[in-house]
Amino acid sequence: MEGKITVVGTGPGHPDFLTPAGAAAIADATVVLGGRRLLESFAHAHQQQFVVDKDLKGAVEFIEQNYRQHKLTVLVSGDTGIYSLASYLARWFSPETLNFIPGVSSVQLMFARLKKPWQKASIISLHGRPPQGLAQLIKGGNMVAVLTDNRYTPCEVASYLLQKGCPDCHVAVGTNLSYDNEKVITSSLRTLASAGNDPTPAVVVIDNE
Repeated sequence: MEGKITVVGTGPGHPDFLTPAGAAAIADATVVLGGRRLLESFAHAHQQQFVVDKDLKGAVEFIEQNYRQHKLTVLVSGDTGIYSLASYLARWFSPETLNFIPGVSSVQLMFARLKKPWQKASIISLHGRPPQGLAQLIKGGNMVAVLTDNRYTPCEVASYLLQKGCPDCHVAVGTNLSYDNEKVITSSLRTLASAGNDPTPAVVVIDNE
C-alpha cells in the first residue's frame, strides 16, 4: 500500500498466531521494519529490511524518507493497541497515513491458556517502567495482567506487592508464550517471591477478586 505506513501486530511470537491480514501485508511489502527477532521470523529475503532498536527517532526518519515511494510495513509484537510501537508512530504520522492491522497479544494468549475472560482485567507494562500504582489495583480487588521485563521480574513483582501489604493472591505466570518452550505456572505471591529471579519476560496474572 504505497503512500501508507502499514503497522502489523505479529502476535505473541510463533508464526501460527500471525493473522492472514497481517501475513498478506507483510508479503506485499517492499520495505519491512521491526525488531531483529521479528524480521528474522516474518520478513522475506527479497525485502529491504530496517532493524528497529532503541533509536526510535531514527526509525521515524527512515519511514518518513521511504513510505511514499515504497510499500512499507512496520512489524510490532503482539497487538498494535497494547503497549506497542504503533502508538509512538501515531505521534509522528497522521491517521490518514497509518494503516493498523491488529494481532493477538501475549495477554490475550495468557488468558486463553488460563481459560479465563479478560475484559475486566487491568493491564500494566513494566517494560522500562516502575510498578507505580500496581499495589493499589491489587488492594482494590482487581485482576491485573502485568508484562514484566528482565528488571521487574515476576519474583520482584511478587516481593514488591507483599512489601506494600497486598494479600497473598493467586498468581499465574506465562513465559515464552506460543513457542515450543512455553511455560505457564500457577502459584501465590508468597511462593513466587521466593522462587528465584528468572529474567525471561513474562505475563503475570494476579487475581485478587
